[in-house]
Amino acid sequence: MSHLQYSRIVFLVFVLAVSGWPGKNTLSGQDTVKGGAGKAPGYLVVRKVVITGNKITKARIITREMKVKPGDTIPVADLPAAMKASQQNVFNTQLFNFVTVTYDTGVGEGGIDVTVAVVERWYIWPIPLLELSERNFNVWWQTRDFSKLTYGMDFTFNNARGRNETMRILAHFGYNQLYGFTYKIPYLNRKQTIGMSIGGGIELNHEQSVISIDNKPVNKKDSSSYIRKIMYGYAELQIRPSFHSTHYFRISYNYYIFSSIVLDVPGFSLANSTHQQYVTFSYFFRNDHRDVNYYPLRGYYFDLELNHTVPYATAQNTFIKTNFRKFFQILPRFYGATGITGKVCFEKSQPYFLQRGMGYGQDFVRGYEYYVVDGQHVALLKNDLKFALVPQQVIKLGFIKTTKFNTIPLAFYLDVFADAGYVYNYQPLQPGYESQGNTLQNSFLGGIGLGLDFTTYYDVVIRLEGSLNRMGQTGISLHFTAPI
Repeated sequence: MSHLQYSRIVFLVFVLAVSGWPGKNTLSGQDTVKGGAGKAPGYLVVRKVVITGNKITKARIITREMKVKPGDTIPVADLPAAMKASQQNVFNTQLFNFVTVTYDTGVGEGGIDVTVAVVERWYIWPIPLLELSERNFNVWWQTRDFSKLTYGMDFTFNNARGRNETMRILAHFGYNQLYGFTYKIPYLNRKQTIGMSIGGGIELNHEQSVISIDNKPVNKKDSSSYIRKIMYGYAELQIRPSFHSTHYFRISYNYYIFSSIVLDVPGFSLANSTHQQYVTFSYFFRNDHRDVNYYPLRGYYFDLELNHTVPYATAQNTFIKTNFRKFFQILPRFYGATGITGKVCFEKSQPYFLQRGMGYGQDFVRGYEYYVVDGQHVALLKNDLKFALVPQQVIKLGFIKTTKFNTIPLAFYLDVFADAGYVYNYQPLQPGYESQGNTLQNSFLGGIGLGLDFTTYYDVVIRLEGSLNRMGQTGISLHFTAPI
């Protein structure tokens, strides 16, 4: 979880504590589409689209996401679905806490007026950083090693110039150091279909994972000097021809300076030089039809990633990876979800510092949070069945005047899950480490369990899960993203 999510959660806990939640319920503005009075013919012509509440955001950023435009002719039967899709598209820009779409069919013979009312988020986040230098919170909690804290400041300016541009300046100190910046411009042309991103920085680390033993990464550490230094930069072109599909073309450069103590480990690198550099060319395609992207209940999602690094001899990391996720409602308050992840790598031998199997990010079987599974080919299946224990409701905090924080959506979900996965490794044993004990490679992985999910505004998700894995181990874990 990023430090920005930590900061939002801390802020949320403070607000709920002083508000005395739970409070009085009101209607949710995240899922509101209202029709007006008037006798409608078989087809309606959109007379105008009115935007309200956008004090910072340019109106064209909102209308870009609308399924209806002035002058469009829409069948009456298709009107509710078009308005619902427009509301979801605008909300999923992540610029607003609430989006309400209303329409009035009583404006004249065959005419319709559409109004989009938004409540803007707080866009400027000078966030104090306090970050755990581990793969996830649960791994850190095993040791509670406070010496592995990274601190500093990230200045994040969302919706810069009111055009959904994002600027970040990074300054991290402590255990891991990072100094960098990113800038994203989503729309460069008049049709708002082409965008770009640039970024770069320097990263300094006292510790580096060098090999996996007993299904866990083993680190080399030097408190007096940095055993890994990285200088990086990237440029990315984004093409978004439709509401739901986006193409990303990226070129990135990485320059590594390693200490000799990590190069002495067989398999960590394919080259003996302490100075290594490579260029990565990647293509990423995303097709996103989720109702709410940070915690979806309906819809589907698909992506495809192609990655290639040069020079090939020392930085072998060419792979194809894809994700497919389906979300659906079964009964009132009951929802299901399935997620499939697949990865195929084209090399039998990769440098350890570039290899990623399972155990990083969202790619893990629940019940195996404390393990990594190295390998070239990955297959992962996740399944959820959830019940809306407390369906989404909204509390109003009268003592807070700004609409950016005084209206809070809340929901709790109780879920049952079952996951399965497999990682194939061509070389399960590194030379010189024939007793690594990485039994999870080339082996079926399975996990089942129960979870309680909490969601609220600013894309905050908190999940508490109890699990049982195929090895018979039980555990309780904490996560801060949607399960699928």
